[in-house]
Amino acid sequence: MMQRTTPHDIESWLVQLQILQRSKRCEGPKFVKPFHLATLAHTLRRDKATQLNLPEKIGGYADTMNLWGALEIESPFGPKDRRSPGRYHPIELLKDESSIDTAAEALVALFKPVCSNEQTLDAIQTMLRELIGNCFAHSDVTDGMYGAICAQVWAGGRKAQITLADSGIGIRASLEQNPLLRDRLNSENGCELATEYGVTSKPGRGHSGYGLAVARRLLEQNKGTLYVRSGSEAFYLSSNVVRNFDTETHYDGTLLVIEWDLDEQMDIGAVYASFPLPEGMSDDDFDF
Repeated sequence: MMQRTTPHDIESWLVQLQILQRSKRCEGPKFVKPFHLATLAHTLRRDKATQLNLPEKIGGYADTMNLWGALEIESPFGPKDRRSPGRYHPIELLKDESSIDTAAEALVALFKPVCSNEQTLDAIQTMLRELIGNCFAHSDVTDGMYGAICAQVWAGGRKAQITLADSGIGIRASLEQNPLLRDRLNSENGCELATEYGVTSKPGRGHSGYGLAVARRLLEQNKGTLYVRSGSEAFYLSSNVVRNFDTETHYDGTLLVIEWDLDEQMDIGAVYASFPLPEGMSDDDFDF
């Protein structure tokens, strides 16, 4: 049976990425998932890496997931056609805000062969539009590189993972821009606070404050997993068990890891119906 990703899995890997930055070498994971490669790409791009050598046992998978392409260096495996949907959505760099809908649609196309419930697929697409949109709305990026997203389906284990690593200033620094949140940030975990309905660094912008709140509610419905990591804080929801914690390692930007059960439904309409409508908005403003 496909094992859920745990905070220990992710934290252990982030420690290895710190070792990689110091010594140019690190210990690879025994079982590679999208979050390993998205964070590796995120780290190496920040360090402006010009070469990459991986063990043969994971090199092929990393190439399928377009790791060398994400780093904009030549792959030792040569050109590969990655247009056909299959079990993977290779690492896609988020550079253009106009690509939000296209990126969300491409990811949903990956899940359609293994999930026939249209309500669930619509929920996933809406969630992805919200989260990808957050990368552009809240990151304060100045170099044009807003983040990376990738995914994989394990049809036999009936699970899927989506990983999004943005390159912004991080959740706490972003939320501190909202004076109304500063007192709460003195005593609360920033990553968990960001999953609360209406919490945003930019109040008064109508739909702002929905992205992570939508993701949390949908993953609660699905009994899936949501991991939010930024700076030295983390939030973890899995099978409706919630944890937040401080970490010893610092992570630049924000990392989201989402795992969901292909056989459990999600209903975006029920999520939006549970939110109070912001002033000046109606149900017609929501697409579900």
